[in-house]
Amino acid sequence: MFNVEPRPSLRATPSAVPACLPRITALGGGTGLAVLLRGLRELYRQAEDTAGPTAIVTVADDGGSSGRLRREFDMLAPGDIRNCLLALSDADPTLQQLFDFRFDGKLGDHSLGNLMLVALTLMERDFGKAVQRAAGLLAVHGRVLPATLDEVALLARFEDGSCSMGESCITAAGRRIERLSLVPPDTRPAPEALKAIAGSDLVVIGPGSLYTSLIPVLLVVGLVEAIAASHAQVALVMNLMSEPGETDDYDASDLVAALRRHAPALPLHHVLLNRTPLAGEQLRRYGAEGAAPIPADHASLASLGLQVSAHDLLGEGPKARHDPRKLAQALLELAA
Repeated sequence: MFNVEPRPSLRATPSAVPACLPRITALGGGTGLAVLLRGLRELYRQAEDTAGPTAIVTVADDGGSSGRLRREFDMLAPGDIRNCLLALSDADPTLQQLFDFRFDGKLGDHSLGNLMLVALTLMERDFGKAVQRAAGLLAVHGRVLPATLDEVALLARFEDGSCSMGESCITAAGRRIERLSLVPPDTRPAPEALKAIAGSDLVVIGPGSLYTSLIPVLLVVGLVEAIAASHAQVALVMNLMSEPGETDDYDASDLVAALRRHAPALPLHHVLLNRTPLAGEQLRRYGAEGAAPIPADHASLASLGLQVSAHDLLGEGPKARHDPRKLAQALLELAA
């Protein structure tokens, strides 16, 4: 009849948390950004830092629940925003579960949080204000900002010369992507996103899907320029696994090259790698789906002008995921 997915918990691991934390702004979307935000929220709370991190989130998704709601209500995609709001929420656990509650049957796999963002958008007639109100309801420790408030879609040109429009169609095509662009190309950034970047000590890109979570944010006009104009250090969290239809046969240097090809003005100072190998069962499971660990040659990355940091970042469980707290702690050490 219905399904409530339990929110992942953080393992308590002893580590020193500085009393004054850096201002961190994280860019992206999907599950990867939410994992990072959960770890950062815990460390900011531990340090009694009331500001918290900022997330600048892609709103270009057109698949699943988000896609259907976009088409029916002519609004931006709520799904990645919902995930980030929940990752930073200090609200009562019951309210968090309600916001993450997912219907089956006639309501077509919509989550209640997505529907609430639709209702708030209709009430406010402004998606940005709707996200702010949802953040208040969920007692968000930090800020969640759409990368843009403009209606936007993704257009991919593949190496064989063909093109595909829409995130869901791009990933389903299964062809190597040569170039990604936004439609319209002059998509404007949300003003609050520019302010957040200007006040950042550290800007974090990833983890997340290269072509459908990370690059779409960087293509919003003015965001990369704002990063370049800030005094922030910029760190890329390298993905653990390749993604079928997006990054088949990529190594870490290929991923960096793709970012720089799409955002040549992006200053990229650090790359954060996981050094813990995946278990054999994980490798078999993901291999059956066409995914593999992304190899990283430290010397090649250093030759690209990057400072390379490798840590134990692997989370527990059957899925290949970063551990939220380990990842957040590694970024704090990098910022220091």
